Amino acid sequence: MASLSRQINEWVRWTTGWFRQAEGWQIALVVIFAIMILPLMPLVLTLAFLAAFVLFAKAWFKEFTFLMRLRDDAFPGHNDKLIWAILLIVLAPVGTWLFQNYREAHWPEAKPGKGDAFDY
Repeated sequence: MASLSRQINEWVRWTTGWFRQAEGWQIALVVIFAIMILPLMPLVLTLAFLAAFVLFAKAWFKEFTFLMRLRDDAFPGHNDKLIWAILLIVLAPVGTWLFQNYREAHWPEAKPGKGDAFDY
C-alpha cells in the first residue's frame, strides 16, 4: 500500500493533468455540478468527515496491530516499541503517518510470487 503522501501526490498530478486537457464544456459541467451540490454541502461535508474518520481509524488499527505483533527485538532500541505505541495513541494522526513510513522503510510488504496464486 502506498503511503498517504504518495497517493495525494498522484491524485494532484492526475487532477492538474485533467484540467490541462479538459475542454470548456467539461469544466462548465463540473462547475454546474458543484453549484447543484452547494445546498447539500452540510450533508456532503458530514459524509466526507465520516468517511475520512473511518479511513483513518482503519489505517490506525492496521498500524497499531502491526506494531503489537512485532517482537521487542525487532527494534534497535530497548524502548522503541513502547515509544511507537505511545506515539500512535497520544498523537494518532501524526503517529500513524510516521509509523506507516517507518514500517514501509524497515519491513516492506512482500510482492506476491508466481507460486502464491492458485494454479488450476
